[in-house]
Amino acid sequence: MKRIVSIVLALLLMRRPHSPDTDANGDDMTCHTDNNKHLPFACSVCAKRFTQKGHLIAHTRTHTGEKPFACSVCGKGFSRKGDLRIHSRTHTGEKPFACSFCGTRFRQKGDLIAHTRTHTGEKPFACSVCSTRFTQKGHLIHMRTHTGEKPFSCTVCGKSFSKKTNLTAHTRTHAGEKPFACLVCGKGFTQKGHLMAHTRTHTGEKTFISTFFSILHI
Repeated sequence: MKRIVSIVLALLLMRRPHSPDTDANGDDMTCHTDNNKHLPFACSVCAKRFTQKGHLIAHTRTHTGEKPFACSVCGKGFSRKGDLRIHSRTHTGEKPFACSFCGTRFRQKGDLIAHTRTHTGEKPFACSVCSTRFTQKGHLIHMRTHTGEKPFSCTVCGKSFSKKTNLTAHTRTHAGEKPFACLVCGKGFTQKGHLMAHTRTHTGEKTFISTFFSILHI
């Protein structure tokens, strides 16, 4: 059916009259004009375009840093009202989205969709370089391992990172902040992953790597 639709669209495009609109190189500009009709609102800073004015206003705040929506509990600010609503659930504990497979609940619909793919095995997002597939579009940040791009830089020492979360964790080494504390011994860590690894020293739980090496020494 998709093939039939593609053929029909191709025939219709062939029957369209030639457009006189060309750029300086003689290239047809019709496509660009049509895109602008569907995305009439353009950002004056980065030129990104949007279908609705409200979306443009929200996007502009990523440039200005404006965060007009503040949490009434902790005071944290947000650029979009929807983000504030989702954040508020961290205080209320509300998790309205439930997995139909295992019952696990989530605060955001997007998290539920990504989680559901762990059951179905669906990985719709593929790396254009190595073809590695991912359950979430955001995981395509993996592309930076190929490009070497590290857009997040530490304002203290200048070290750069490919992920914002890695920069956040690194910044704590300068501030001395260790927000993740062990419930058993109280030791603090800059990253949750480090806390989880440490906790295993109390529980005796072995990672795959430690189990592998213990087998080698039998």
